Amino acid sequence: MSGGGDLPEALVGPSGSKTQHRFLSPHYDDIALSCGGTAALLARAGLAPEVAIVFGEEPDPAAALTPFAAAMHRGWGLDAQAVVARRRAEEAAAAAVLGTTVSSLPFHDAIYRHGHYQSDDQLFGEVAAAEAHLPASIISALGLDVASDPTVRIYAPLGVGRHVDHQHVFAAGIALTRAGWDVWFYEDLPYGMQDGAVETRLGDIGALLAPVTIEVSTTWEAKIAAVLAYPSQLTTVFGYVGGNGSAEDSARRLRDYAVGVGGGMPAERFWRLPGDELGVRDAGVAK
Repeated sequence: MSGGGDLPEALVGPSGSKTQHRFLSPHYDDIALSCGGTAALLARAGLAPEVAIVFGEEPDPAAALTPFAAAMHRGWGLDAQAVVARRRAEEAAAAAVLGTTVSSLPFHDAIYRHGHYQSDDQLFGEVAAAEAHLPASIISALGLDVASDPTVRIYAPLGVGRHVDHQHVFAAGIALTRAGWDVWFYEDLPYGMQDGAVETRLGDIGALLAPVTIEVSTTWEAKIAAVLAYPSQLTTVFGYVGGNGSAEDSARRLRDYAVGVGGGMPAERFWRLPGDELGVRDAGVAK
């Protein structure tokens, strides 16, 4: 560890106690979009942030794509054989910009899982009952189903937008919080850029949340470069907030949101959920 450099104390903890920073990314672009500036700050301070892609496993080549999955592939301009290879190449390019290391867990994206999700309404709706085991399986695959380590901080999605994969990783984060791990929940972008989306999600969670805002002006350009390293996704991703997928429009929308969060300077916001105050109704794990 380099000592944390000029990092905000909130990122490293008292006396530099947080020496490991592990980001849980439901998909290949979520960290760059949601907290790439923070990850880059950690990397520049020599803290070697790690990104785990949770739902990045290649689809089974022997299984036919559902019509919904096939339509998604057409939107990306990629066939079934090329989609994950392209996504991994994009992630590697973004990681090189941010200074993160990347690993993948053995789970498939929702559009490839047993036909449970066949429309956008289902993809952003209720988690399939047959998948109740997934949060615990994610924790096990991460090697975190043991006593908490005070030198580690975990970053998980808040679940803004309610994409089912984000809900599963959020539920894993809730379970880790209850087990004593230090978990920060990041605002899922671009979903969080929709008017009222973060407030709606906080209301759904039903817990007393403590925000932590990290200024990322010094790493903002790195964040944008990392986001633009996913050209196959820009039109789909920013279409959720009325964007056209161009580099200029995407960068502008991200900056406008970040400046709003930071009160004039670009910032990324996280939420801490104290374990004894959780009143989570939709986390997918037993309290």
